[in-house]
Amino acid sequence: MAPKKATVTKVGEEKELKAVVLADSFDDLFQPLAVNKPRCLLPLCNVPMIEYTLEFLAASGVAETIIICKSHSEKLQAYIRQSKWRRSSTPMKVNTTVTQSATSVCDALRKIDESGVITSDFILCTGLVVSNMNLSELVAAHIANKSNDRHQIMTMLLREAASSHRLFDKSDESVYIIEPSTSRLLAVNTFPSLPRAQNVDIPTRAIIYKMPKAEPRAGFAGTNESVYSPEVELRADLIDTHVSICSPEVLAQLTENFDYQVMRRDFVHRTLVSDLLSSTIYAHILTGSSSALSEAASAAAAGAAVIGSDALVPALGALDLSAGGGITYASHNGYAAGVADTAAYDAISRDLIGRWAYPLCPDSNPTDGPSYSYHRGAVYKTPSVFLGRESRVDHHVILGPNSHVADHARVFDSVLGSGCRVSGHSVVCGSYLFDGVSIGRGSVVEKSILGERVTILENVVIERGCLIGDDVILGPNVRIAAFSRISRRTPQSLQALASNDFDSYSEGSDSDDQSDEFVDADIAIDKDHSRASHASTSSLAGLPSSVGAEVFDTQTLGALGVGYVWTDDAGDNSDPEDDVADGEMDSQIKILRTIGSNLRDVELANADLAVEESADQHEWQPENAFVQYSQEHFEHELVLTIGAVLDGSRTLDMAMTDIRSFRMACNANQDRIRPVVLTEALNAIDLEAVSSSAKKTLAKIVQLIRWGIGSGAEQVDAISIVERHCALSPAIDDDDVRGRLFKVVVCVLYELDVFEDLAIISWYNRSLKRHDGDVSHKLLNTIEAFVDMLNESDEDDEDDEDDDDDGDEDEDEDDDDDDDESSEEGSSSEE
Repeated sequence: MAPKKATVTKVGEEKELKAVVLADSFDDLFQPLAVNKPRCLLPLCNVPMIEYTLEFLAASGVAETIIICKSHSEKLQAYIRQSKWRRSSTPMKVNTTVTQSATSVCDALRKIDESGVITSDFILCTGLVVSNMNLSELVAAHIANKSNDRHQIMTMLLREAASSHRLFDKSDESVYIIEPSTSRLLAVNTFPSLPRAQNVDIPTRAIIYKMPKAEPRAGFAGTNESVYSPEVELRADLIDTHVSICSPEVLAQLTENFDYQVMRRDFVHRTLVSDLLSSTIYAHILTGSSSALSEAASAAAAGAAVIGSDALVPALGALDLSAGGGITYASHNGYAAGVADTAAYDAISRDLIGRWAYPLCPDSNPTDGPSYSYHRGAVYKTPSVFLGRESRVDHHVILGPNSHVADHARVFDSVLGSGCRVSGHSVVCGSYLFDGVSIGRGSVVEKSILGERVTILENVVIERGCLIGDDVILGPNVRIAAFSRISRRTPQSLQALASNDFDSYSEGSDSDDQSDEFVDADIAIDKDHSRASHASTSSLAGLPSSVGAEVFDTQTLGALGVGYVWTDDAGDNSDPEDDVADGEMDSQIKILRTIGSNLRDVELANADLAVEESADQHEWQPENAFVQYSQEHFEHELVLTIGAVLDGSRTLDMAMTDIRSFRMACNANQDRIRPVVLTEALNAIDLEAVSSSAKKTLAKIVQLIRWGIGSGAEQVDAISIVERHCALSPAIDDDDVRGRLFKVVVCVLYELDVFEDLAIISWYNRSLKRHDGDVSHKLLNTIEAFVDMLNESDEDDEDDEDDDDDGDEDEDEDDDDDDDESSEEGSSSEE
């Protein structure tokens, strides 16, 4: 059953709810992936991103959606025409509007205001929003609150999350100042994360303000006096979902203020701090979980019935207008997020695969595309997938139709599009492969995004954060540095093609006669990969001669490489989206907004980086990037394998074979096996029966423990690991238990021939001399008697050896005397 169309009521007038979708972001954060198609048509878990947005709006009861597009507008229009949204049975009407002259988000919205198609409250979002919510009740609450506050023009949908959440924007920090009783937004202060700001400027008007006088209405008593806010909240834990409910006044203010370019930094910020404008903005904050169980519980608590598969999530519930004029929503559960950059692309993909946005998940494909089946470990695949008998595919993977994973290949935490091929002895981890990608033998792709028809030849390593455009060829035997951007064409040729296309395109037309699609140069590679040839095509005829002459950087891309590496000043020169107000985005900020990035990857010119790490941690080296990421996944797999052995679901021999192969595939450091194995073994010991449980647990995986402990130095390090765990583990709250566990584990491992007596004595003597707090002397006391016994045993062994040596010397002397006597007798006989 399709969701009922929502209506917007205003002074007795009833109008259907509309939505405005911004298909362009006016930045180059996805380049060169979006060179040949609009960003909203790029696949997210093998589904075009615009489909998630349209499904979300249709479930919210939107009657008409207007998509504003600029880049590759004819391709977006063609996609909409052939999609299900143009069928007569579709409850929501979808139209496109082309704004080729727009240079920013606010410019595009001014074009909508000029057209006059929006005359009532509407939903505003980007074409990259993923949500399982039904906004119809929130829209009704927004309209109802306008009776309380006639100056209200917008309600922003925000999401509460910890600063460590993977959806948090690492490139900037935002502080929201909110009046908690009414959810009114008083100010928004956004500033770059690096260099880290030491203070935040908060306008006095945001702290001390007068609430607007309430208008009397039926069932609600108005007030004649201004009311001061009793308290305000400063929130730095909110994420902008890029979804807002707006009044037509928003478009009017954008038209009046032509210098506004981006929504949050310009429009929202200036509206709230302006002394001339009386407009108000409210916030609705999502705080609850959106997993399947919590959604069902929320629906039951709110008395709402679960809607069928045609809709996404039950309505948010009834609304309550308090005496102060605020809105209290019955439910704040739901998932909503916007794909603002490739870092968010990675985070949202993981949420969908991990079913955090249920029922939005790969096995409930919103399009008419292939159907996926769910398997253990959050692995989704279609029936046409081919997996080699010796291949490994596990832990959050989507395998598209006709994808092929050969023997001895490893794929995890990744999405493979249709027709992708991964050759033997290759590893794909944390990456996203669009349709038709081929990975050669022995290659590694780590936390990167590869466009359509990309070919990776043999023994190529692609480090994290790389964005590879369509039809690029890399290799063989080459390493691509982290955060590289490589496209089939030079940025200059792409800009020239775009310029020619814009000049010939009639703005606002809905025809497919004009197209900016160009034909790539023909690439011919023989089966032995011995040569590559390329030739210019007629598509470059109208371009400057320098554009047609293609000379590839074979030193960087490989002997057979085809493509160009983008520099920091390459790509789109237009204004960035809603987080940068002026000109070109800083390269450091670009890195922070790229898949696989973290603060350590940014080298700042000033020394005010507020990250307390050692110098070697601050120094980021590309050659260590894959090792760090692979090590984390190796340790995760090792933990799961040890757990399987301890619970009996996997034999030790099988587990050791898997660990060996996985360690080699990830090139992981074997020294990390020791702390992981010991920690998991200690965690598995029953503290209520330490002695018996320790003997049973350690004996079960003793071969695996020995694997990481060989030399005397490794034994000493292993004893330190056991001591630190026993001293600091939060799971142990009794000092007696800590001491008993440490003593028993050391003794058992000694009996199992893992620890030698000399290693235990050496560690004990060295630890006695330390007074820096790194060793617990209480635990040392528990093994004092055991160490004394080992010392006495060694002394006895030395005495026995001395006695044996003395006996051997006496026997040697007797033998010598006998020999002398024999020789004398022989001499006399000869005489």
